Amino acid sequence: MLLEVKHLQKIFKTHFSKEETLALRDIDFAVEKGEYIAIMGESGSGKTTLLNILATLEKASAGTVLLNDVDMTTIKNHKLASFRREHLGFVFQDFNLLDTLNIGDNIFLPLVLSKMPLSEMQSRLSDLAPKLGLDQLLKKQPFELSGGQMQRAAVARALITRPDLLLADEPTAALDAKNSENLLQLFEQINANGQTIIMVTHSSLAASHAKRVLFIKDGQLYHQLYRGERGHTDFAREINNAVSASLGMGGAAHANR
Repeated sequence: MLLEVKHLQKIFKTHFSKEETLALRDIDFAVEKGEYIAIMGESGSGKTTLLNILATLEKASAGTVLLNDVDMTTIKNHKLASFRREHLGFVFQDFNLLDTLNIGDNIFLPLVLSKMPLSEMQSRLSDLAPKLGLDQLLKKQPFELSGGQMQRAAVARALITRPDLLLADEPTAALDAKNSENLLQLFEQINANGQTIIMVTHSSLAASHAKRVLFIKDGQLYHQLYRGERGHTDFAREINNAVSASLGMGGAAHANR
């Protein structure tokens, strides 16, 4: 098993009072290598907190997160940055590209931080860039690219380290419908080539591209769906039905935005 989450709990405490907020409670699930999982839930449900713990950006209050049998919750702070670079890839909704670097150098950045030899960096980029349609854009600055192109560059930066796990936080939120569909097809292609993906999304259409959808509400996982052989349209309809059952029709409309 690639990833095992066991009895995960997260409690937030305010600085000005003794009040505690239980953001995650007894979260249990496992991810096999090569899976593509979407996590859905309304705002405040705990899905972003869960993703941040999987990304080692937040500490769990209790429980374990095992990636290839390594408990990420026990990694010392001074080793976290290198662990992320070596094992995790990140795609965010706002791209997070550096304006002072061209696209090629933005993609190189995690390898530069890992002090990888230039020859190996160039070899990886020459293999990856054509697959993502970026080979003609590497010398351009981020402001010269469209939103869809910038997100593909962000995906390339996440993949160039060859991570065990790709984590995506609302990756289509800043994209129009066409670029969203292009990105989701790209994710499916990447997954078909063996990349494990966990994506947090509000969109049932985005989630319908995953192989499995986990639903979270009030800090608890309460349901999951497998796509199986169904197409995106049928699976999106079933996802909407699951959201409707939990949130009512207003929640379903929100989830389909």
